Amino acid sequence: MASLQRTRDKSLHDQRRRVWSGAFGDRNMRDYEKRMVRYRTLLVKAIDESKNQPFDVTKWFNLYTFDVMGDLAFGASFGMLETSKEHEGIKLINSGLTPLAYMFPAWFFWLMTGIPGIARDWWKFISYCTSQMEDRIMMKSSNPDIMSYLLKPLNNQTPTGIDYMLLQGDSQLIVVAGSDATSITLIHIFRFLVEHPQHVNVLRTELKNLPRTELGDYQPPDLAELKHLNGVINEALRLFPLAPSALPRVTPPEGLTIDGTFLPGNTTLYCPQYVLGRSPECYPKPEEFIPERWYSHPDLMQDASAFAPFLQGLTAALPDPWHC
Repeated sequence: MASLQRTRDKSLHDQRRRVWSGAFGDRNMRDYEKRMVRYRTLLVKAIDESKNQPFDVTKWFNLYTFDVMGDLAFGASFGMLETSKEHEGIKLINSGLTPLAYMFPAWFFWLMTGIPGIARDWWKFISYCTSQMEDRIMMKSSNPDIMSYLLKPLNNQTPTGIDYMLLQGDSQLIVVAGSDATSITLIHIFRFLVEHPQHVNVLRTELKNLPRTELGDYQPPDLAELKHLNGVINEALRLFPLAPSALPRVTPPEGLTIDGTFLPGNTTLYCPQYVLGRSPECYPKPEEFIPERWYSHPDLMQDASAFAPFLQGLTAALPDPWHC
């Protein structure tokens, strides 16, 4: 199984990235935004109904992002916001991806997955993602979703061989990036706002005079112009990035020189965003939550190039979060 993220073959990666890009055109993004309104309404309703009682943001943000992911990626919501109950997929993500936290070398990780019992949860997660993909292949949907664009090159033919394996890998990428990564960011944003309530007042002031749609929502282009809101989001991503460890990369056979240091060829490299985000060489007062560093305190931003929560280059996430 090879997803867009894990494909090493550059020509195959380029081909798959073009296929993926079709799902994130401007028209599709506007359609996705409209479909998300329903889930945001249900989430806000749940928050309102808590009536000043403790509210489990981890649970509810997982329900929200999983329902959104199901709709936009596979054409069907899981209905968790309506039932207030977690789908088995959430538990499978949490248990199935745990081995990745140990940062084993790739060869060792795949060796361990072949030992019965040890990798049981991993294979359950793989099976779950595959079942979501297969259900979507069998479903006829009039609403375009991400998977419909991944299936389009097949011209309604049943995927086999390499096509099937690519779809398997991409279904895993969709489930993780579309649900788990988003909920993690939302959880940390709200955590920081609870710890630093003065920022809530600043955000309310920014939003006060912003125009709304007929449904009472804000338009994404307008939100993109709010300096403090984006500062809060960026600061949360800096301190708790989507991929806190790192994705491995390999140097070219001839080696590579980075900032005066030569790295031998065929060497596996890691560049952990968690470490970069807390480096005093890049961010003065790195452990402090200071959204203003992103727009009014340049003295607290020594090296902005260190900020790459969605990766960079050919492996950067789709869509480009700064242009959608």
